[in-house]
Amino acid sequence: MKTVFINLSLRPGSKRKQLPVGLGYIMTAAKKAGVEFDLIDMDVVDMTFAELEEVLEKTIYDVYAFGCIVTGFVQARKASEIIKRINPNAIIIAGNSVATSIPEILLKNTKVDIAALGEGDVTIVDLLAAISKKQDWRSVAGIAFEDNGEIRFSEQRVIIPDLDPIGFPDWEIFDLEKYNVFGKINFNMYDTDAVLGYPLNSARGCPFNCTFCYHVFHDQKYRSYSACAITQEIKRLHNKYGAGYISFWDELTFPNIKGVRELLEQLSGLDFKVGWGAPCRANIFKKDHVETIKEMSALGCDNISYSLENASPEILKAMKKHITVDEFIEQSNALWKGGVTPLTSVIFGYPQETPETIQMTIDVCDKCDIFPSVGFLLPLPGTPIYEWAKESGHITDEIHFLENIGDRQDFHINLTQMSDTELVDTVSEKLTALAKKQGLNVESVFKTTTYQQPKNRNLSADDEG
Repeated sequence: MKTVFINLSLRPGSKRKQLPVGLGYIMTAAKKAGVEFDLIDMDVVDMTFAELEEVLEKTIYDVYAFGCIVTGFVQARKASEIIKRINPNAIIIAGNSVATSIPEILLKNTKVDIAALGEGDVTIVDLLAAISKKQDWRSVAGIAFEDNGEIRFSEQRVIIPDLDPIGFPDWEIFDLEKYNVFGKINFNMYDTDAVLGYPLNSARGCPFNCTFCYHVFHDQKYRSYSACAITQEIKRLHNKYGAGYISFWDELTFPNIKGVRELLEQLSGLDFKVGWGAPCRANIFKKDHVETIKEMSALGCDNISYSLENASPEILKAMKKHITVDEFIEQSNALWKGGVTPLTSVIFGYPQETPETIQMTIDVCDKCDIFPSVGFLLPLPGTPIYEWAKESGHITDEIHFLENIGDRQDFHINLTQMSDTELVDTVSEKLTALAKKQGLNVESVFKTTTYQQPKNRNLSADDEG
C-alpha cells in the first residue's frame, strides 16, 4: 500500500514557516508502526495547488492524508478534489480541527472519505493497518465517514492518558535545511542570527473553556508531559538539531505556578543554556513571585505569553476567561520586574464591544507596556460564540462563512452594534496611537507580532500593584 502525507499551506508566501507539530506527531506514529510513506510539504516551498497536481500525477497512492485547522477548509477541499480527479479510488483521510469541528460539513462538501476526530496518534496507525489488510476501516475508533448519504461516527477514541511514552516528533521526516532557514524569523527574541528555534509540544488541551476557543482536545482532560520528559526533549533538540531557542507550542504550558517550578528544577541541571518562551494563564504570577521569575530569566526564559483578550469585565465574563484585569496587570508587572518580557493577545468584536471597551483594552495594554497581538473575533465551529452567531442570524450560510474566513488579524464578521467601518477604524486608530506612544515602528498594527516589545522596563515598588 502506498501512502502519502501532505502538509497543506494555509498562508502561501508567509515569511514565517513553522515545523508542523500536529502532522509531525501523526507521521512519527506511523513511522514507529513500520508504515512506509512519502511526504509532500507544500508549506515549506510555497507549493501551489497546480504544482501539487503535477507532483501527484507522477505517483498514484492508495491513501492520501492531511490535516489543518478549520480555517483551512477551502484548502482541504481543493486538495481532496485534485486527489480524486487523479485517483478516483483513493482513500483520503483528514485530521485536525477541520475534521474534528465540522465532520459533517467536511464529508458532505469535500472529497474527503474519513474524518479523523480528536487525538490521531493511534487512529492513524489503526486506519492504515486496516486499509492495508483490506479490513473494514469503518470499525476503527475515532472517525467519521459517509455511508449511503448519511454521516456515521465510529466508537469514540479513548484519549492517551500518559504522554511520556508517546515521545516527540521525529523532525528528520521533514526537510530541516529548508525549515532552519526560517528559525531566526520564527524566534526573534535574540539579536543574533545564530539562534535556531524549534517548537516543543509539552501538553495537550486546556483545562479552561473560553467561549471563542476551539482545539482538537476540546472537552478532553488536560494532559502534560512530565518535567523530566520535557527536559530530555530540550536536550535532544539542542544536541541533535542545534536548537538555541525552544518555543513551547501548546494551548497552555503552565496552568499554574507548580508546573513552572517543576520545569525550573529540571532546567537548573542542564549543562547548557537555551532560550525559551511559553504560554500560561494570565493570573498565575503574583507580585511575590518575582524571585521565581528572576530564576526563569536566569534559566533562559525570554518571554511568557498570556491573553488579556479584553479589559471589559462584561466581555471577560461572556468569554468565560475567569481572570480579572487586576490579575493581568499584577502578572505583567511581576514579569517585567523579574526580567521576563510579557506578551499578550487581545480580541475585539464580542457583541458587547463598544468604542469605550476598545479604549479600556488599549489602556490596560498601555499601562502594562505591552503592544498586543491583535485579533478580531472569529467565531469557530464548535464554540458557544459560533452557535450564538448562527442563532442570532449573523451566520446564515455556514459553507460561505467557512469559505471566506482566514486569520484572526483580518476582519471577517461583525457581531457588535457598531458598523463595520466604526469597529475596524476605531481599533486601528487606537492601536496606531498606542504604537506611537510606545515608540514602535510597525508596518501594520494588525500584523505586528507581540515580539516587538521594549525589554528594559524598570518597575518601582509603586508599580507592582
